[in-house]
Amino acid sequence: GLLELIKTVPFEQITISDIQRVSTVSRSTFYRNFDCIEDVLMLLCDRSFDAAIKRAEETGEEIRIAVFRYWFENVSLLETIVKIHRTDILVESLRRSEQIKLKFRPYIKDETVFDYFSGVIASVMVGILSTWIEHGKAESEEEVLHYTQKVFAKLVTLGIMGKYRMRK
Repeated sequence: GLLELIKTVPFEQITISDIQRVSTVSRSTFYRNFDCIEDVLMLLCDRSFDAAIKRAEETGEEIRIAVFRYWFENVSLLETIVKIHRTDILVESLRRSEQIKLKFRPYIKDETVFDYFSGVIASVMVGILSTWIEHGKAESEEEVLHYTQKVFAKLVTLGIMGKYRMRK
């Protein structure tokens, strides 16, 4: 119901009663599952990342491409989250993703390293998607992927990523 509503109604104006009406879920059922409307956004993000990663497995696409493609095709949820300044929902959702854990956990044995890994991946992905929304979705999916590759190349060139030395 919330996905339908955010396509036509600003998020700030959506009420639980609106969600009930559109989804035909009772108020008690809503509150049994959620504390507030933002909790629904979290669930939708969790499902979105898992769907994007499953898509990568089914199509053989790289995960980053499948995730971008998914969000480009399902942009209203992403726009809402950026517009209400709750990109933390996206970050936490990606970090919680069971699909991410299944895909990458076997390669990163150290729990602490994996926590940092998932935090960096989530933050980068959200930063890219947020910038695209802030640019008014002016760039095509291919352009966003191209710019992302250029940014990572610049990070390596500038010594921010890639080879580095630890200071004593």
